[in-house]
Amino acid sequence: MNEPSLSSEQEVLANSDLRLFLQSLAAARSSFSIGLDFGFRGLQVVVGGGKTILQGVTGSVEKGTFFGVMGGSGAGKSTFVNVLTGKLRATKGVVEINGLRCDSGHYKRLCGYVPQDDILLPELTVRENIMHAAKIKLPASWTQGAVCAHVDALLAYLQLAHVQHHMVGDTRHPLISGGQRKRVNIGIELASSPMALFLDEPTSGLDAQSAAAIMRLLRAISRLGITTIVIVHQPREQIFYLFDEILLLARGQAVYLGPTEGAQPYFEGKGFSFPPRINACDTLLDIITGDGSIYASPRSAPASVSTLLRDWQAVNGNDGASDRPSNSVRPKESRQLEAMVRRNHQTGNEGLASLNHTLQGRNTPWIAQLWHCFTRACIQQSRRVTSFVFELGTSALAGAIIGLSAFASNGSLFVGLFKPPFALLSTRVDYLSTPQLALLSAMTIGLVSSPPGFWVFGEEQLLYFREAASGHSRSAYISAKILSTLPRILLSSFHFAAFLDLLATPMLGFGRLYLAIVLYIWCIYGLASMVSVFIRRENGPLAAVLASLAISVFGGVAPTLKQAKEWRMAWLWNSSPGLHFTEAIFSENIMPLDYLYDLDHAADYFGFKLGRYSRDMVLLFVIGAVYRLVAGVSMMYHCKLRHGVRQRLGQYLRSLHHLLGQRR
Repeated sequence: MNEPSLSSEQEVLANSDLRLFLQSLAAARSSFSIGLDFGFRGLQVVVGGGKTILQGVTGSVEKGTFFGVMGGSGAGKSTFVNVLTGKLRATKGVVEINGLRCDSGHYKRLCGYVPQDDILLPELTVRENIMHAAKIKLPASWTQGAVCAHVDALLAYLQLAHVQHHMVGDTRHPLISGGQRKRVNIGIELASSPMALFLDEPTSGLDAQSAAAIMRLLRAISRLGITTIVIVHQPREQIFYLFDEILLLARGQAVYLGPTEGAQPYFEGKGFSFPPRINACDTLLDIITGDGSIYASPRSAPASVSTLLRDWQAVNGNDGASDRPSNSVRPKESRQLEAMVRRNHQTGNEGLASLNHTLQGRNTPWIAQLWHCFTRACIQQSRRVTSFVFELGTSALAGAIIGLSAFASNGSLFVGLFKPPFALLSTRVDYLSTPQLALLSAMTIGLVSSPPGFWVFGEEQLLYFREAASGHSRSAYISAKILSTLPRILLSSFHFAAFLDLLATPMLGFGRLYLAIVLYIWCIYGLASMVSVFIRRENGPLAAVLASLAISVFGGVAPTLKQAKEWRMAWLWNSSPGLHFTEAIFSENIMPLDYLYDLDHAADYFGFKLGRYSRDMVLLFVIGAVYRLVAGVSMMYHCKLRHGVRQRLGQYLRSLHHLLGQRR
């Protein structure tokens, strides 16, 4: 698909789409300022093990600036941006917003972050992806019509209106172009009317034309007054000089921070020459990564990277005062557009009180977030018709297979000892048919339901972390995903139970059989969701199947619950949903024969208790809920848990190494 060209900066103020979008931006905030000023002094980040990732970075980013962050791999680019966005707390140093020292993480809902990968929901259209973000992030006081008008203006400004009803697809089956996917990714963040926009290598994976178009779009966004900070690795020269200012990082320290056009003269003054036929950006990267000797000026010896770091730190890293080349005059378009917004507000307060007022307006009620996430999940499932039909078909087939395995019994799934005084007349005993039917059903349900249960959270973890980082309610998202699976659970349970009941003809009623299967599938979905948090997605479905088979084995059939008690491991069986499912099926299937057989003897053979159907159903529900609770809490604190585990493991290994060294 061809990318439409963007308006030039000279035409930006006359653009009607821009003016409509700007009016929406103004309505979404309490301050007349569109962007945020960032100041940072002496930023230092030290991770576990004492490794310094960022050290002594000092400078500022003025509102409405198109700001680039560049450096080699491991230079600290992402760490620097994470500190500004509040995702990471600096070990030392100060971050200021609009001239006031504060916790930048508190204002994350006023910032947008566009990750390097295009994290989109492939089943949704371009408009639906952006609309969801707008409903969640815009002020709760906005009407549906106002939100739609805002999204319409944004789509027009991003030049996506002509594809707004196209599904975005995924990377394997894209339904829109790569450049359009990137614009949708940017639009999701712009939908919240951010005051600052951060992007991680937005041109990666794009052809030269699309990359240039995206960067011109980002420059135009900065001209709206939105502070735009972009991580780039090795841009083309055409893209490099679009930035107003650039920060060059090496070994976690600043080598240069100032106007982009001032970078080349600065390094020429340090003894380097820039060949005319080589991209100046490539030359800069070679210099700051230690390969600058080939660019030595014939008139003087070039400075080493260590010397460059010392020189910049000596001038700019002490008290925050900077002698760096200055380009403090904001772009003309940015000032004009802010003046337009200024006229729409009565107050000129630029302090944190104004920001806090804007921030409070972004608090969409939890119940509203739950509803929006639930409707989005339902739309996703409605467009996965093939997988939904396949799940129902496999459930029906599984029920039919298990039913056929017991078809020859004609419903006679239990034969016990006659009650006294006729016990001596008993000819044979069949205690195993009913619990084996329950065991096979549990194992088959695990095989059928654990893979779709895994994908409830396993497919969207990147999306979840992106939305959570921007201020979405984690619990609302998780609760909505759980609620959206209930129709699937109910329908797949019905298909399984119908064929099982038709062919096996057990003595328990269909309603009780259906409820037991519903609650067992509820447990399997929960278990698979829990597995998805801890296991990589490529191995997840298999791990979920193995976990479901394991809990079915603890159903009390073989080994029996009675044996588990002898081993003092009854707690493991009792914590398994397989036991309560099997006990319920066994009890309800033989209870109608209480007038004829000694049922207590049969129950004692396995260690079951009769007449506890209601208790077993409650426990199945509780166990399934606990699985989901563990999955939800683990997702909510996944990064912290993983960081804590790694930190403790690192401390343990260092202590072990120290101990072994002493013994030697």
